[in-house]
Amino acid sequence: MKKLLSLVLVLSMVLTMGLSIAQAAEEPTKIIWWLYAASDAPIDTQLVVDAANKYSAEKIGVEVELVFKNDDQFGLDMNTGVYYDMTFTCDWANDFVTNAANEMFYDITDLVKTATPALYASMEEKYWTNAGSLNGKIYAVPTLKDMASQQFFRFDKDRFEAIGIKIPDYMTFAELEPMLKAYKENYTDLYPLMMGKGGLTGMNNSAQWIAGTYLCSPYHLAGTDRENKIIPFWEDEVVMERYTLLSKWYRMGYINPDAATIESIGSDIRAAIRSGSAWPGYYKGYSSWAGINVEGSCYAGPFMSLATMRGAMNAINAAATEEQAIACLKYLELLSTDRTFRDILRYGVEGIHFNYEEVDGVKAVKRSEQGIKNWSMDAFVTGSVVNASVTTDAIYDWEEIFKGYEKAIISTLGTWSFVGTDVEAEMAACSAVMAKYNAELLTGTIDIEAKLPEIKAELEQAGIYVVQAEAQRQLDAYLAGN
Repeated sequence: MKKLLSLVLVLSMVLTMGLSIAQAAEEPTKIIWWLYAASDAPIDTQLVVDAANKYSAEKIGVEVELVFKNDDQFGLDMNTGVYYDMTFTCDWANDFVTNAANEMFYDITDLVKTATPALYASMEEKYWTNAGSLNGKIYAVPTLKDMASQQFFRFDKDRFEAIGIKIPDYMTFAELEPMLKAYKENYTDLYPLMMGKGGLTGMNNSAQWIAGTYLCSPYHLAGTDRENKIIPFWEDEVVMERYTLLSKWYRMGYINPDAATIESIGSDIRAAIRSGSAWPGYYKGYSSWAGINVEGSCYAGPFMSLATMRGAMNAINAAATEEQAIACLKYLELLSTDRTFRDILRYGVEGIHFNYEEVDGVKAVKRSEQGIKNWSMDAFVTGSVVNASVTTDAIYDWEEIFKGYEKAIISTLGTWSFVGTDVEAEMAACSAVMAKYNAELLTGTIDIEAKLPEIKAELEQAGIYVVQAEAQRQLDAYLAGN
Protein backbone atom coordinates (compact mmCIF):
# COMPACT_ATOMS: atom_id res chain seq x y z
CA MET A 1 0.00 0.00 0.00
CA LYS A 2 2.81 2.35 0.90
CA LYS A 3 4.55 1.52 -2.41
CA LEU A 4 1.33 2.23 -4.32
CA LEU A 5 0.86 5.52 -2.48
CA SER A 6 4.45 6.50 -3.22
CA LEU A 7 3.99 5.64 -6.89
CA VAL A 8 0.83 7.73 -7.04
CA LEU A 9 2.64 10.67 -5.44
CA VAL A 10 5.54 10.36 -7.84
CA LEU A 11 3.19 10.20 -10.84
CA SER A 12 1.28 13.17 -9.48
CA MET A 13 4.48 15.16 -9.14
CA VAL A 14 5.56 14.24 -12.67
CA LEU A 15 2.17 15.22 -14.08
CA THR A 16 2.23 18.50 -12.13
CA MET A 17 5.74 19.29 -13.33
CA GLY A 18 4.76 18.45 -16.90
CA LEU A 19 1.70 20.67 -16.67
CA SER A 20 3.78 23.51 -15.24
CA ILE A 21 6.34 23.17 -18.04
CA ALA A 22 3.58 23.17 -20.66
CA GLN A 23 1.97 26.22 -19.09
CA ALA A 24 5.34 27.97 -18.98
CA ALA A 25 5.87 27.20 -22.65
CA GLU A 26 2.52 28.77 -23.43
CA GLU A 27 3.32 31.99 -21.58
CA PRO A 28 3.39 34.93 -24.00
CA THR A 29 6.75 36.37 -24.98
CA LYS A 30 7.09 39.84 -23.47
CA ILE A 31 8.79 42.70 -25.31
CA ILE A 32 9.72 46.19 -24.13
CA TRP A 33 8.88 48.82 -26.75
CA TRP A 34 10.16 52.39 -26.44
CA LEU A 35 7.82 54.92 -28.06
CA TYR A 36 8.22 58.62 -28.76
CA ALA A 37 6.37 61.19 -26.66
CA ALA A 38 7.02 64.92 -26.51
CA SER A 39 6.00 64.91 -22.84
CA ASP A 40 4.46 62.37 -20.45
CA ALA A 41 2.90 59.03 -21.34
CA PRO A 42 -0.85 59.17 -22.06
CA ILE A 43 -3.02 58.80 -18.95
CA ASP A 44 -4.76 55.62 -20.13
CA THR A 45 -1.61 53.80 -21.24
CA GLN A 46 -2.11 50.76 -19.00
CA LEU A 47 -5.77 50.45 -19.95
CA VAL A 48 -4.84 50.33 -23.63
CA VAL A 49 -1.86 48.04 -23.06
CA ASP A 50 -4.07 45.54 -21.25
CA ALA A 51 -6.51 45.46 -24.18
CA ALA A 52 -3.70 45.18 -26.73
CA ASN A 53 -1.94 42.42 -24.80
CA LYS A 54 -5.08 40.35 -24.54
CA TYR A 55 -5.46 40.53 -28.32
CA SER A 56 -1.81 39.99 -29.30
CA ALA A 57 -1.26 37.18 -26.79
CA GLU A 58 -4.10 35.24 -28.36
CA LYS A 59 -3.07 35.99 -31.95
CA ILE A 60 0.73 35.67 -31.86
CA GLY A 61 1.72 34.86 -28.27
CA VAL A 62 3.40 38.22 -27.66
CA GLU A 63 2.72 40.93 -25.07
CA VAL A 64 4.21 44.38 -24.84
CA GLU A 65 5.32 46.90 -22.24
CA LEU A 66 5.10 50.43 -23.64
CA VAL A 67 7.65 52.96 -22.41
CA PHE A 68 7.28 56.55 -23.66
CA LYS A 69 10.41 58.70 -24.03
CA ASN A 70 11.33 62.11 -25.38
CA ASP A 71 14.42 62.65 -27.51
CA ASP A 72 16.69 63.48 -24.57
CA GLN A 73 15.61 60.32 -22.73
CA PHE A 74 16.24 58.21 -25.83
CA GLY A 75 19.79 59.52 -26.05
CA LEU A 76 20.56 59.03 -22.37
CA ASP A 77 19.11 55.52 -22.12
CA MET A 78 20.64 54.33 -25.40
CA ASN A 79 24.08 55.54 -24.32
CA THR A 80 23.87 54.02 -20.84
CA GLY A 81 22.65 50.64 -22.05
CA VAL A 82 19.16 50.56 -20.56
CA TYR A 83 17.53 47.43 -21.99
CA TYR A 84 14.73 47.50 -24.53
CA ASP A 85 13.60 45.09 -27.24
CA MET A 86 12.22 47.53 -29.81
CA THR A 87 12.46 51.29 -30.13
CA PHE A 88 11.15 54.21 -32.15
CA THR A 89 13.81 55.75 -34.35
CA CYS A 90 13.94 58.29 -37.17
CA ASP A 91 16.00 61.20 -38.48
CA TRP A 92 14.71 63.69 -35.90
CA ALA A 93 14.54 61.61 -32.68
CA ASN A 94 16.69 58.69 -31.50
CA ASP A 95 18.77 59.14 -34.65
CA PHE A 96 18.63 56.10 -36.90
CA VAL A 97 21.89 56.60 -38.81
CA THR A 98 23.98 57.15 -35.68
CA ASN A 99 22.58 54.14 -33.85
CA ALA A 100 22.68 51.81 -36.84
CA ALA A 101 26.23 52.87 -37.71
CA ASN A 102 27.26 52.19 -34.10
CA GLU A 103 25.79 48.67 -34.36
CA MET A 104 23.17 49.34 -31.70
CA PHE A 105 20.34 48.00 -33.88
CA TYR A 106 19.69 44.39 -34.90
CA ASP A 107 20.43 43.40 -38.51
CA ILE A 108 17.03 42.14 -39.72
CA THR A 109 17.95 41.88 -43.41
CA ASP A 110 17.16 38.16 -43.65
CA LEU A 111 15.03 37.69 -40.55
CA VAL A 112 12.26 40.07 -41.59
CA LYS A 113 11.81 38.11 -44.83
CA THR A 114 11.87 34.62 -43.35
CA ALA A 115 10.12 35.15 -40.00
CA THR A 116 7.56 37.76 -41.09
CA PRO A 117 6.99 37.60 -44.85
CA ALA A 118 3.63 39.41 -44.57
CA LEU A 119 5.36 42.33 -42.87
CA TYR A 120 8.00 42.48 -45.59
CA ALA A 121 5.30 42.37 -48.29
CA SER A 122 3.29 45.14 -46.64
CA MET A 123 5.33 47.95 -48.23
CA GLU A 124 7.24 48.74 -51.38
CA GLU A 125 10.82 47.53 -51.70
CA LYS A 126 12.12 51.11 -51.87
CA TYR A 127 11.14 51.77 -48.27
CA TRP A 128 13.16 48.80 -47.06
CA THR A 129 16.22 49.52 -49.21
CA ASN A 130 16.21 53.27 -48.60
CA ALA A 131 14.52 54.21 -45.34
CA GLY A 132 15.15 51.12 -43.24
CA SER A 133 18.66 50.39 -44.49
CA LEU A 134 22.19 51.56 -43.92
CA ASN A 135 25.15 50.30 -45.94
CA GLY A 136 23.01 47.65 -47.62
CA LYS A 137 21.60 46.10 -44.43
CA ILE A 138 18.11 46.53 -42.99
CA TYR A 139 18.12 47.81 -39.42
CA ALA A 140 14.60 49.22 -39.05
CA VAL A 141 10.99 48.65 -40.07
CA PRO A 142 9.64 51.81 -41.75
CA THR A 143 6.31 53.17 -40.57
CA LEU A 144 3.93 53.80 -43.46
CA LYS A 145 2.56 57.30 -43.13
CA ASP A 146 2.97 60.47 -45.14
CA MET A 147 6.16 59.32 -46.87
CA ALA A 148 6.61 62.65 -48.61
CA SER A 149 6.68 66.05 -46.96
CA GLN A 150 3.83 68.50 -47.54
CA GLN A 151 3.29 71.65 -45.52
CA PHE A 152 -0.16 73.02 -44.77
CA PHE A 153 -1.65 76.11 -43.23
CA ARG A 154 -4.48 75.13 -40.86
CA PHE A 155 -7.19 77.77 -40.85
CA ASP A 156 -10.06 78.58 -38.49
CA LYS A 157 -12.55 77.82 -41.24
CA ASP A 158 -15.65 79.38 -39.70
CA ARG A 159 -14.00 82.72 -38.91
CA PHE A 160 -12.46 83.10 -42.35
CA GLU A 161 -15.61 82.08 -44.17
CA ALA A 162 -17.59 84.55 -42.04
CA ILE A 163 -15.56 87.39 -43.57
CA GLY A 164 -15.91 86.04 -47.10
CA ILE A 165 -12.62 84.18 -47.43
CA LYS A 166 -12.75 80.67 -48.87
CA ILE A 167 -9.81 78.45 -47.99
CA PRO A 168 -8.06 77.19 -51.15
CA ASP A 169 -6.70 73.66 -51.46
CA TYR A 170 -3.32 75.06 -52.51
CA MET A 171 -1.63 78.43 -52.03
CA THR A 172 1.79 80.04 -51.74
CA PHE A 173 3.35 81.26 -48.52
CA ALA A 174 3.10 84.88 -49.68
CA GLU A 175 -0.63 84.54 -50.39
CA LEU A 176 -1.20 84.36 -46.66
CA GLU A 177 -0.67 88.11 -46.30
CA PRO A 178 -4.09 89.38 -47.49
CA MET A 179 -5.75 86.77 -45.28
CA LEU A 180 -3.81 88.04 -42.26
CA LYS A 181 -4.82 91.59 -43.12
CA ALA A 182 -8.51 90.69 -43.41
CA TYR A 183 -8.45 88.78 -40.13
CA LYS A 184 -6.84 91.66 -38.25
CA GLU A 185 -9.42 94.07 -39.64
CA ASN A 186 -12.34 91.91 -38.51
CA TYR A 187 -11.23 90.25 -35.26
CA THR A 188 -9.53 91.90 -32.32
CA ASP A 189 -9.41 89.12 -29.72
CA LEU A 190 -6.37 87.31 -31.23
CA TYR A 191 -3.37 88.09 -33.38
CA PRO A 192 -3.88 86.67 -36.89
CA LEU A 193 -0.72 84.56 -36.77
CA MET A 194 -0.01 83.34 -33.25
CA MET A 195 3.00 81.16 -32.58
CA GLY A 196 5.63 80.12 -30.08
CA LYS A 197 9.40 80.25 -30.50
CA GLY A 198 9.38 77.21 -32.79
CA GLY A 199 7.51 79.22 -35.39
CA LEU A 200 5.22 77.60 -37.94
CA THR A 201 5.62 73.83 -37.65
CA GLY A 202 7.24 72.32 -40.74
CA MET A 203 7.81 75.68 -42.43
CA ASN A 204 11.43 74.91 -43.32
CA ASN A 205 10.81 71.36 -44.52
CA SER A 206 11.11 72.62 -48.11
CA ALA A 207 14.83 71.98 -47.76
CA GLN A 208 16.88 69.08 -46.48
CA TRP A 209 18.93 70.30 -43.55
CA ILE A 210 22.43 68.95 -43.70
CA ALA A 211 23.87 70.61 -40.61
CA GLY A 212 21.74 72.28 -37.96
CA THR A 213 19.65 75.15 -39.28
CA TYR A 214 22.51 76.74 -41.19
CA LEU A 215 23.40 74.37 -44.09
CA CYS A 216 20.79 72.90 -46.40
CA SER A 217 20.03 71.37 -49.79
CA PRO A 218 16.70 72.77 -51.05
CA TYR A 219 14.31 70.45 -52.85
CA HIS A 220 13.44 73.14 -55.40
CA LEU A 221 16.98 73.03 -56.79
CA ALA A 222 16.52 69.46 -58.07
CA GLY A 223 16.84 69.46 -61.84
CA THR A 224 18.80 72.73 -61.91
CA ASP A 225 22.52 73.41 -62.17
CA ARG A 226 22.47 73.96 -58.40
CA GLU A 227 21.24 70.50 -57.44
CA ASN A 228 23.49 68.51 -55.11
CA LYS A 229 24.90 71.75 -53.74
CA ILE A 230 25.02 72.29 -50.00
CA ILE A 231 24.43 75.95 -49.23
CA PRO A 232 24.05 78.32 -46.25
CA PHE A 233 20.42 79.07 -45.43
CA TRP A 234 20.66 82.63 -46.81
CA GLU A 235 21.31 81.24 -50.30
CA ASP A 236 18.01 79.35 -50.26
CA GLU A 237 15.49 81.72 -51.86
CA VAL A 238 12.49 79.89 -50.38
CA VAL A 239 13.73 80.01 -46.81
CA MET A 240 14.75 83.64 -47.11
CA GLU A 241 11.42 84.68 -48.62
CA ARG A 242 9.63 83.16 -45.62
CA TYR A 243 11.96 84.72 -43.05
CA THR A 244 11.55 88.09 -44.79
CA LEU A 245 7.76 87.84 -44.92
CA LEU A 246 7.55 86.83 -41.26
CA SER A 247 9.71 89.81 -40.36
CA LYS A 248 7.37 92.06 -42.34
CA TRP A 249 4.23 90.54 -40.81
CA TYR A 250 5.60 90.90 -37.29
CA ARG A 251 6.09 94.63 -37.86
CA MET A 252 2.57 94.89 -39.27
CA GLY A 253 1.17 93.51 -36.01
CA TYR A 254 0.01 90.17 -37.40
CA ILE A 255 2.22 88.06 -35.05
CA ASN A 256 2.01 88.04 -31.25
CA PRO A 257 4.83 90.17 -29.73
CA ASP A 258 5.98 87.43 -27.34
CA ALA A 259 6.29 84.76 -30.06
CA ALA A 260 10.07 84.34 -29.71
CA THR A 261 9.96 83.91 -25.93
CA ILE A 262 7.09 81.46 -25.32
CA GLU A 263 7.25 77.71 -25.91
CA SER A 264 4.08 77.29 -27.96
CA ILE A 265 0.45 78.24 -28.45
CA GLY A 266 -1.74 75.83 -26.50
CA SER A 267 -4.38 73.70 -28.19
CA ASP A 268 -7.03 75.44 -26.09
CA ILE A 269 -6.36 78.77 -27.85
CA ARG A 270 -8.45 79.57 -30.90
CA ALA A 271 -5.48 80.42 -33.12
CA ALA A 272 -6.60 81.64 -36.52
CA ILE A 273 -3.80 79.89 -38.40
CA ARG A 274 -1.44 77.10 -37.51
CA SER A 275 0.96 75.14 -39.69
CA GLY A 276 2.01 71.53 -39.98
CA SER A 277 3.07 68.63 -42.14
CA ALA A 278 0.20 66.46 -43.31
CA TRP A 279 -1.43 65.07 -46.43
CA PRO A 280 -4.37 66.06 -48.66
CA GLY A 281 -7.68 65.65 -46.86
CA TYR A 282 -6.19 65.34 -43.38
CA TYR A 283 -7.68 68.56 -42.05
CA LYS A 284 -11.17 68.14 -43.49
CA GLY A 285 -13.46 68.57 -40.50
CA TYR A 286 -10.53 68.54 -38.08
CA SER A 287 -11.41 70.01 -34.67
CA SER A 288 -8.58 69.30 -32.25
CA TRP A 289 -7.73 72.93 -31.43
CA ALA A 290 -10.15 74.67 -29.11
CA GLY A 291 -13.03 72.79 -30.75
CA ILE A 292 -12.85 74.86 -33.95
CA ASN A 293 -13.46 73.62 -37.48
CA VAL A 294 -10.13 73.43 -39.31
CA GLU A 295 -9.48 73.65 -43.04
CA GLY A 296 -6.06 72.93 -44.52
CA SER A 297 -4.32 74.52 -47.49
CA CYS A 298 -1.07 73.10 -48.90
CA TYR A 299 1.64 75.73 -49.44
CA ALA A 300 4.63 73.44 -50.14
CA GLY A 301 5.35 69.95 -51.40
CA PRO A 302 5.16 67.09 -51.83
CA PHE A 303 8.89 66.51 -51.41
CA MET A 304 10.38 63.04 -51.04
CA SER A 305 13.78 62.14 -49.65
CA LEU A 306 15.45 59.69 -47.36
CA ALA A 307 14.54 61.98 -44.45
CA THR A 308 10.83 61.99 -45.27
CA MET A 309 10.80 58.21 -45.65
CA ARG A 310 12.61 57.93 -42.32
CA GLY A 311 10.04 60.08 -40.57
CA ALA A 312 9.15 57.19 -38.24
CA MET A 313 10.53 53.66 -37.91
CA ASN A 314 11.06 50.91 -35.36
CA ALA A 315 14.35 49.12 -34.72
CA ILE A 316 15.28 46.13 -32.57
CA ASN A 317 18.01 46.12 -29.95
CA ALA A 318 21.21 44.54 -31.27
CA ALA A 319 21.54 42.86 -27.86
CA ALA A 320 18.18 41.08 -28.19
CA THR A 321 18.06 37.34 -28.70
CA GLU A 322 16.76 35.99 -32.00
CA GLU A 323 13.62 34.87 -30.17
CA GLN A 324 12.99 38.41 -28.92
CA ALA A 325 13.78 39.87 -32.34
CA ILE A 326 11.24 37.56 -33.98
CA ALA A 327 8.65 38.48 -31.33
CA CYS A 328 9.17 42.19 -32.17
CA LEU A 329 8.79 41.53 -35.89
CA LYS A 330 5.68 39.42 -35.30
CA TYR A 331 4.22 42.27 -33.29
CA LEU A 332 4.87 44.77 -36.08
CA GLU A 333 3.50 42.30 -38.61
CA LEU A 334 0.25 42.03 -36.66
CA LEU A 335 0.04 45.83 -36.54
CA SER A 336 0.55 45.92 -40.30
CA THR A 337 -1.99 43.23 -41.22
CA ASP A 338 -4.75 43.35 -38.58
CA ARG A 339 -6.75 46.60 -38.53
CA THR A 340 -8.63 45.69 -35.33
CA PHE A 341 -5.34 45.38 -33.48
CA ARG A 342 -3.90 48.49 -35.12
CA ASP A 343 -6.94 50.50 -34.02
CA ILE A 344 -6.42 49.49 -30.38
CA LEU A 345 -2.94 51.00 -30.27
CA ARG A 346 -3.96 53.94 -32.45
CA TYR A 347 -7.27 54.89 -30.82
CA GLY A 348 -7.58 52.89 -27.58
CA VAL A 349 -10.33 50.63 -26.30
CA GLU A 350 -13.54 50.43 -28.30
CA GLY A 351 -16.50 51.60 -26.23
CA ILE A 352 -14.26 53.71 -23.99
CA HIS A 353 -11.94 55.71 -26.22
CA PHE A 354 -13.83 55.38 -29.49
CA ASN A 355 -16.66 53.76 -31.40
CA TYR A 356 -17.05 52.86 -35.05
CA GLU A 357 -19.43 54.77 -37.31
CA GLU A 358 -20.07 54.58 -41.03
CA VAL A 359 -19.42 57.77 -42.98
CA ASP A 360 -20.10 57.80 -46.72
CA GLY A 361 -19.75 54.04 -46.82
CA VAL A 362 -16.46 54.07 -44.89
CA LYS A 363 -16.03 52.45 -41.48
CA ALA A 364 -14.52 55.24 -39.40
CA VAL A 365 -13.52 55.91 -35.81
CA LYS A 366 -15.44 58.40 -33.68
CA ARG A 367 -13.23 59.34 -30.76
CA SER A 368 -14.68 60.01 -27.32
CA GLU A 369 -13.64 62.86 -25.06
CA GLN A 370 -11.73 60.36 -22.91
CA GLY A 371 -9.96 59.05 -26.01
CA ILE A 372 -8.90 62.52 -27.09
CA LYS A 373 -7.70 63.50 -23.62
CA ASN A 374 -6.26 60.25 -22.26
CA TRP A 375 -4.96 58.37 -25.32
CA SER A 376 -3.79 60.96 -27.80
CA MET A 377 -0.49 61.16 -29.68
CA ASP A 378 0.86 61.47 -33.20
CA ALA A 379 -0.64 58.74 -35.37
CA PHE A 380 2.76 57.28 -36.35
CA VAL A 381 3.93 56.62 -32.79
CA THR A 382 2.30 53.20 -32.38
CA GLY A 383 2.53 51.91 -35.94
CA SER A 384 1.82 52.56 -39.59
CA VAL A 385 -0.82 55.23 -40.06
CA VAL A 386 -1.94 53.61 -43.31
CA ASN A 387 -3.14 50.48 -41.51
CA ALA A 388 -5.39 52.27 -38.99
CA SER A 389 -8.99 53.26 -39.60
CA VAL A 390 -9.64 56.85 -40.59
CA THR A 391 -11.63 59.04 -38.20
CA THR A 392 -15.03 60.60 -38.69
CA ASP A 393 -13.23 63.98 -38.61
CA ALA A 394 -11.02 63.18 -41.60
CA ILE A 395 -11.93 60.76 -44.37
CA TYR A 396 -9.12 60.30 -46.85
CA ASP A 397 -7.83 57.62 -49.21
CA TRP A 398 -4.25 56.45 -48.68
CA GLU A 399 -4.13 54.91 -52.13
CA GLU A 400 -4.82 58.33 -53.64
CA ILE A 401 -2.31 59.99 -51.34
CA PHE A 402 0.43 57.59 -52.39
CA LYS A 403 -0.50 58.15 -56.04
CA GLY A 404 0.07 61.85 -55.41
CA TYR A 405 3.66 61.09 -54.48
CA GLU A 406 4.29 60.37 -58.16
CA LYS A 407 4.32 64.18 -58.57
CA ALA A 408 6.73 64.72 -55.70
CA ILE A 409 10.01 66.57 -56.12
CA ILE A 410 12.53 63.82 -55.42
CA SER A 411 15.72 64.55 -53.54
CA THR A 412 18.86 64.06 -55.60
CA LEU A 413 20.93 63.23 -52.50
CA GLY A 414 19.91 59.57 -52.48
CA THR A 415 20.76 57.72 -49.27
CA TRP A 416 23.64 60.02 -48.36
CA SER A 417 23.94 61.26 -44.79
CA PHE A 418 26.50 63.75 -43.53
CA VAL A 419 28.98 62.49 -40.91
CA GLY A 420 30.40 65.47 -39.05
CA THR A 421 33.07 63.69 -37.00
CA ASP A 422 35.95 65.70 -38.45
CA VAL A 423 34.25 69.07 -38.00
CA GLU A 424 32.54 68.61 -34.65
CA ALA A 425 34.03 71.77 -33.13
CA GLU A 426 32.93 73.95 -36.04
CA MET A 427 29.45 72.41 -36.06
CA ALA A 428 29.05 73.04 -32.34
CA ALA A 429 30.15 76.65 -32.79
CA CYS A 430 27.73 77.19 -35.70
CA SER A 431 24.88 75.62 -33.75
CA ALA A 432 25.63 77.96 -30.85
CA VAL A 433 25.40 80.95 -33.18
CA MET A 434 22.07 79.79 -34.61
CA ALA A 435 20.69 79.08 -31.15
CA LYS A 436 20.86 82.84 -30.53
CA TYR A 437 18.81 83.66 -33.60
CA ASN A 438 16.58 80.68 -34.44
CA ALA A 439 13.54 81.76 -32.44
CA GLU A 440 13.67 85.30 -33.83
CA LEU A 441 14.11 84.10 -37.41
CA LEU A 442 11.24 81.62 -37.12
CA THR A 443 8.85 84.15 -35.61
CA GLY A 444 9.79 87.25 -37.58
CA THR A 445 10.78 89.19 -34.48
CA ILE A 446 14.18 89.97 -36.01
CA ASP A 447 14.71 92.54 -38.75
CA ILE A 448 16.39 90.04 -41.02
CA GLU A 449 17.60 92.52 -43.63
CA ALA A 450 19.41 94.50 -40.96
CA LYS A 451 20.64 91.53 -38.93
CA LEU A 452 21.69 89.05 -41.63
CA PRO A 453 25.20 90.52 -42.20
CA GLU A 454 25.93 90.08 -38.49
CA ILE A 455 24.64 86.48 -38.50
CA LYS A 456 26.75 85.67 -41.57
CA ALA A 457 29.88 87.14 -39.94
CA GLU A 458 29.36 85.14 -36.74
CA LEU A 459 28.81 81.90 -38.67
CA GLU A 460 31.90 82.52 -40.81
CA GLN A 461 33.91 83.04 -37.64
CA ALA A 462 32.44 79.83 -36.21
CA GLY A 463 33.53 77.84 -39.25
CA ILE A 464 30.43 77.43 -41.42
CA TYR A 465 32.47 77.28 -44.62
CA VAL A 466 34.68 74.55 -43.15
CA VAL A 467 31.58 72.47 -42.38
CA GLN A 468 30.14 73.25 -45.81
CA ALA A 469 33.33 72.13 -47.58
CA GLU A 470 33.47 68.85 -45.64
CA ALA A 471 29.80 68.11 -46.26
CA GLN A 472 30.17 68.88 -49.97
CA ARG A 473 33.28 66.68 -50.17
CA GLN A 474 31.39 63.75 -48.66
CA LEU A 475 28.37 64.26 -50.90
CA ASP A 476 30.51 64.51 -54.04
CA ALA A 477 32.31 61.29 -53.11
CA TYR A 478 29.01 59.53 -52.51
CA LEU A 479 27.56 60.69 -55.84
CA ALA A 480 30.73 59.67 -57.70
CA GLY A 481 30.37 56.16 -56.31
CA ASN A 482 26.69 55.89 -57.18
